Amino acid sequence: MGPLLLGLEALRIERIRFSPQAVVLDLSIVADSSNCPECGQRSIRIHSRYCRHPCDLPAHGRAVRLNLHVRRFFCDHPDCPRQTFAERIPAVAQQHARRTCRLEAALQDIAFACGGEKGAKLAGNLAMPTSADTLLRVMRSASGVPCSVPHVLGVDDWAIRRGQRYGTILCDLELHKPIELLPERSSGVLADWLEAHPGTEVIARDRGGEYARGAEIGAPDAIQVADRWHLLHNLHEALERALDRRHAMLSGAATQTAAAPVNSEPPPPVALTNSIQPAYLQRRQEERRGKRLACFEQVKQLQLQGMTQRQIAVQLKLDRGTVRRLSHADSFPERAASPRRGTKLDRFLPELRARWDAGCHNGRKLFRELRAQGYTGSYPSVRRKLQAWLPAKPDETAVDQPNKRHQAIRRPSAKTASWWLLKDTPAQAVGQQAFVAALHRLWPELGENIALIQEFSDMLRERDTASLEAWVQLAEGSAIFPEIRKFARVLRRDWAAVLEAVRGQWSSGQVEGQINRLKLIKREMYGRANFDLLRQRVLHSD
Repeated sequence: MGPLLLGLEALRIERIRFSPQAVVLDLSIVADSSNCPECGQRSIRIHSRYCRHPCDLPAHGRAVRLNLHVRRFFCDHPDCPRQTFAERIPAVAQQHARRTCRLEAALQDIAFACGGEKGAKLAGNLAMPTSADTLLRVMRSASGVPCSVPHVLGVDDWAIRRGQRYGTILCDLELHKPIELLPERSSGVLADWLEAHPGTEVIARDRGGEYARGAEIGAPDAIQVADRWHLLHNLHEALERALDRRHAMLSGAATQTAAAPVNSEPPPPVALTNSIQPAYLQRRQEERRGKRLACFEQVKQLQLQGMTQRQIAVQLKLDRGTVRRLSHADSFPERAASPRRGTKLDRFLPELRARWDAGCHNGRKLFRELRAQGYTGSYPSVRRKLQAWLPAKPDETAVDQPNKRHQAIRRPSAKTASWWLLKDTPAQAVGQQAFVAALHRLWPELGENIALIQEFSDMLRERDTASLEAWVQLAEGSAIFPEIRKFARVLRRDWAAVLEAVRGQWSSGQVEGQINRLKLIKREMYGRANFDLLRQRVLHSD
C-alpha cells in the first residue's frame, strides 16, 4: 500500500485488519537509514527488528492500534558509546510511549477540560479508553506555561481549605489571564516572586496588609492600587457591624413597622400577620434561644474578666467570628427570621379568602374547588391556612391552643438592614421604607452615617480625589460609628494605594473572575485536587 503521513515521518501501511472493537494497522518506516541519537552519525547497517504497539486516534468510532515495525541499526562511529540504536520517530510517538503524540495531545485537552473522572468517561465514549489516573498523570506531565513578567499585576487570595489554609493567585491584568498560583498568602512568598520576576510597574491588590508589605519588599518602585470594590465592601461591612451591635434598635424598628396601620398597599415584609406556630416548634425555638443566650452571657462574663477573643473562643470551643460578634454586641442578638418563601397556595389565596368570607368554612369542599382551579398542593396546606383565619378565643394560650392568632415580628438581619438603608428610596419596597423610617426615628445618629457612606460611594464613582481628605476628616467625627471611624483610620495607613484606586483605571475585578474559575475547577475535581494539579489546570490556557 501507499505511504501514510503521520506528522513528519513517512510510514508505509503493510496491512489493515478490522474487528468490531478496533482497527489494527501494520506499519513500517519508509526511510532506509537512521541517525544515531548519541553522535548523530547516519547508519544503514541493520542489527535487528522489533514491533511497537502504540494506540492512535480513533477512526469512525473505533479505536486504532498500530503495529509499528522498528529496526535497530549498528553505529559504526568509533568514538560513539553506543554499538546499536533503535530508529526513532518523535513526530509519531515518543520513546517507549504507548500512545501516539496526537492521541496524547487529545487526551491532554480532555483532561484539562474535564478532569480525571469526567475525562475518562468522555474519552471512553470517544473510543479513546483510558483511566482517570492516567489523565491526571497526563496533566501533571504537561509542560508548564512560560511565565512572562507582567507590567500590571493583580494579586488576591483564594481558599485552599476555607478558614484554615489560603493561597495567592497572580494575574496579568493586561492579558486577562492567570500567570501563577502561590501556596501561601504571606508577604514573604509574594516578595520572593516579585524579586525573581522584576519589571512589574503596577500592583492591584486587596486591602490586606500582607500583600502591601510583600509588594513594598519585592517591588518597591511599583505603584500599588487598592481595589475599589474592596473599599466599598469594607465600608459596608463596617455599617453591618455597627447594626449588629445594636440589635435592640432593629427589633424596635420591626415592632413599630408591624404595629403600623395597614393600608391598601402590600403588607411590609418585616411582619408576618396571623401566622401559626405549633407548640413543639415554640418549645424547640425557646430551647435553642436559651442556649444562645447562655453562650452570649458566658462570652460577656469572660470578656469582663479580661480574656481575649482568642482565649474565649478556645475555652468555649466557638468560632472566633462568633466570639467577635457577641463581644461587640450591646445586647443579646436575636436571630433574624428567614424571609417567607412562596407556596403553591399563594396565587389561590384571593379566591380562597373570598369563599371563606362568603361563609363556606368546609375545608374539604374548599380544597376540591381549588383542585378544580388547578391547585396542585396538599390538603394540610389549605387546612393550616384556614385555621389561621379562625376567630381567636380569649381563654386560649399559645401552648395549649395552636390555633391562637398572633402577630410574629420578622426582624431583618444586620446585613439585610444595611442593604435597605443604602438602597435608593424609590427602589425600596413599601415594607422596607417603613422599616427604614422607623429605624431613623429610633436612631437619630444613623442618618449622618448613612449619608457619609453614600458620599464615599459617590466619590469612587466620580473619581473625586479632591474630596477624599475632607471625607476622612468627617468620618473621624464623634457622631460617627466607631466601626466607620476605624475604617477611616485604616485608609490613612494605605493612603497612596487608596488615591490610586480612586483616580486610576486598574482594579482587581478580573482577578475575582479568575478566582471564580478556580473554584469551579476545584469543585469539578470534587475538591480533592492537590496544589500542583490545580495549578496546572488553572494556568492551562483554554
